[in-house]
Amino acid sequence: MKSGGSFQPATRFGALLLAIIATTGRAHAQPARDVVSEEALRQQVTLAPNLKSQLSSKARPLTSPAPAIESSLWKNSIILADGETFTLVPVGAILHLPVELRTRVVAKPQGDFTFWPSFLKRNAAWLAAKEVSLTLSRGNAQEANALLKSLSYDPRLVVATYKEGPITILEPATASSGANRTPP
Repeated sequence: MKSGGSFQPATRFGALLLAIIATTGRAHAQPARDVVSEEALRQQVTLAPNLKSQLSSKARPLTSPAPAIESSLWKNSIILADGETFTLVPVGAILHLPVELRTRVVAKPQGDFTFWPSFLKRNAAWLAAKEVSLTLSRGNAQEANALLKSLSYDPRLVVATYKEGPITILEPATASSGANRTPP
């Protein structure tokens, strides 16, 4: 200390730090953590349940038969192929299929799967999409007749789409069955 009773800056900082520690209670020692020996840790691990035992206790065997390999997606779809790739469209989505393009509809997939938008772009020379309304897709006979007349001379395979995705066009309801139905 200097004579005259003033503190040096380092001494002032130290005094301030001691005052803060004393008021906040941080000067107390933290409790020590227990250190586990390797042997004790190995015993804890052997006593803990492992994943296999947990799965066997929670997993239940199947009570119903496994689903068929031929899923409903394949059963309810038509496969269109170009020789290298194929795509799926729902049954009832093809609006117009010229005789010379019937070989494009196949029973088993050939090549690599391609999603509809890519397949359509790739095969635009022989494949087309026709955007339809929801009323037409539900079987509106008047709209269906007008659409089919407009497509009758198109040389391409035409698929019905709604919001750019293939959609099934339902058959128009007959008068006798329509009387018993309620609208959806």
